[in-house]
This record gives sequence, structure tokens and C-alpha cells, in this order.
Amino acid sequence: METAIGIVLALHLLGFASIFAGLISEMSKLKSGTAKVNAAVLHGSWLALVAGLALTGMLYANNEHVNNMSISIKGLVIAAIFVIAYRFQKKDSVPKWVVPTLMTLTLVNVFVATVMGMTVSA
Repeated sequence: METAIGIVLALHLLGFASIFAGLISEMSKLKSGTAKVNAAVLHGSWLALVAGLALTGMLYANNEHVNNMSISIKGLVIAAIFVIAYRFQKKDSVPKWVVPTLMTLTLVNVFVATVMGMTVSA
């Protein structure tokens, strides 16, 4: 079970790396107004969401004490990232608030996972 949890965790982190890389690539286009939500952000958010849900279920199945507050916050934030990315995916250019908001939400999600942790000691 530990190996499967490690694989799903790697996929989850790969999703966030994809979101982050997709947003970094669009930051240079922000001033000119041609920034858009690229496929890396959309697919990365989908991967992070699905892998996060699978990881949560696997942690519960492995009798780990899960930090429910952290899981809830991360779930809401990644769902918001996915909804915003899905909403603006087909646009040639997006409003100026979209890319910085997605970047902020991504960093908040990483911060919550790092500071609050995903499991608590019994």
C-alpha cells in the first residue's frame, strides 16, 4: 500500500508542477494582454484533483490519521483552480486577474500542504 500511495502522491505533485509551469509560461504575456489558460494548467488541475481524491481515500484505507481541515482546504482550492481553468480554457486571452489568481491559489495549496500537513499524529 505504501508503494501505491507513493505513486499517487507523485502524480499529485506532477499535477501541481504542471499547473505551476503552465502559469509561469504565461506570466510574460500578462502585460501585453495575450495571456491565456494553456492545456498544462487544465490537465494539471484535473490530475491534481483526481490524484488528491485517490490519495485521501488511500490514506484512510491505510489507517492513517488524516488532517481533515487540510484536506478540505486543499480540495476547495484545487476545485477552484479547475473551475477557473475550465471556464477560461477556450479564450484567446483572459482577463488580467485569471493568471495571477490561479498562481496564488496554486501557491496557497502548496503552502497548506506544507504547513498544515496531510496527516496528524494519533
